[in-house]
Amino acid sequence: MSGVIDFLERMGRDAQLRQASEDDLAVALLEAQIEASLGAAIIAKSTSELYALLHQGPMFHVQMDPGKEEEDEEEDDDGEGKPSPESKVRVEPLHADRIATAVT
Repeated sequence: MSGVIDFLERMGRDAQLRQASEDDLAVALLEAQIEASLGAAIIAKSTSELYALLHQGPMFHVQMDPGKEEEDEEEDDDGEGKPSPESKVRVEPLHADRIATAVT
C-alpha cells in the first residue's frame, strides 16, 4: 500500500504527471510497480474505487442538517449579526476506529 501512497504523493507534486495522458500514466504506474487494479483506478481517477481497493474510507465527510430549512439572515439582539452557535454544516469523523490504523 505504501507504494500506491508514494505514487499518489508524487502525482500531487508533479504537475506533468497529473496532466499526463492515460498512456503516459500507465507507463509511470508500471515503472512504480503499482498493482494493475489500483493503476486502473488511478487512471480512471476513481477515488471510491481506490478507497475500496485499499480497504479505506474517507476520514471525514460533510453532513447537511436536513431537518432545518434555510432561513433569512437575521441580526441577533445585540445587532451584530453573529452566526448562531448551531451550524447547518457539520464535519464529523467517519470510521474513527480506522484513524489509528491509517496513521500508523
